[in-house]
Order: sequence, then structure tokens, then C-alpha cells
Amino acid sequence: MEQLGIEPTLLGAQVVNFIVILFVLNKLLYKPILAMIEKRKKEIARGLELTESMKAEEEKFLQKQEKAMEKAREEALKIIEEAKKQAKDVEKDVIVDAHTQAQGIIARAKEEAQDIEKAAQSRIRTEAVSLALIMSRRILSSVMSVKDQHAFIAKQTKELRLWADKQPRT
Repeated sequence: MEQLGIEPTLLGAQVVNFIVILFVLNKLLYKPILAMIEKRKKEIARGLELTESMKAEEEKFLQKQEKAMEKAREEALKIIEEAKKQAKDVEKDVIVDAHTQAQGIIARAKEEAQDIEKAAQSRIRTEAVSLALIMSRRILSSVMSVKDQHAFIAKQTKELRLWADKQPRT
């Protein structure tokens, strides 16, 4: 080896130096760097797992939110339908009440008209009797004495009143 320019003692010393440097670098630099890299890998993996779980949670939340929105829409539609139904019921009740009130008003108006008619008939009868008395007095004053006139008028008045009371009052 000496012919090639390699000295065995120097080569042995260099090999020993290389092994020592390799051992020192391995202990002081390589293992801590590998440990730090491994720790970083674990943190990255944990972050990815957390990200995936957050995405899954977000997806679940969105699904729950969508279900809640759908349920709220359905409930809103039910409430609207119920309100429409109640409005129709109220409308029917109002119409029935209005018809009832209208019939009551018509009945009262008919009764008032009948009362007015009866009152008018009574006044007409009274006036007819008064008119008959006046006419009888004028006619009889020329034909009978005053005493006979009073007796005849009293008799006829009595008869007219009885006749008027017997007449139907519609």
C-alpha cells in the first residue's frame, strides 16, 4: 500500500477519526435532529387528524343545520296552513253571524211594520167612529129632537165601538 501512497497508520488514524466523528455526530446531532423531525411528523399528523375531524364535525353540523332548516320550513308551512284554516273558520262564523243578525233585523222590521200598521188601523177606526158621530149629529139634528138625538147617538156609538172591537186586527 505504500507503493500507492497510502500509509496504513495514517489510514487507520483517519478511520478511527471518521468513526469518532460519526459517533459524536450521531449522538449530538443526528439523533436530536431525527427526534425533532419525528416530533414534527407527529404534530403534523395530529394537525391533519384534527383537520379531518373538524371537517367531519363541520359536515355533521351542516347536515344538522339543514335538517333543522327543513323541519323549520315544514313547521312554518303547517302554521301557515293552520292559520288559513282558522281564517276560513272565522270567515264562516262571521258570515253565519251576519246572516243571523240580518234575519233578526228583518224580523224586527216586520214586527215594527205590523205595530205601525195596527196603530194606523186603530187610529183610522177611531177617526171613522168620530166622523160617523159628527155626520150622525148633523143629519139627526135636522130630523130629531135634542133628547132623541142624544139617545140615538149614544146607542149608535156603543154599537160602532162593539163592531170596531170585533173586527180582526192584522
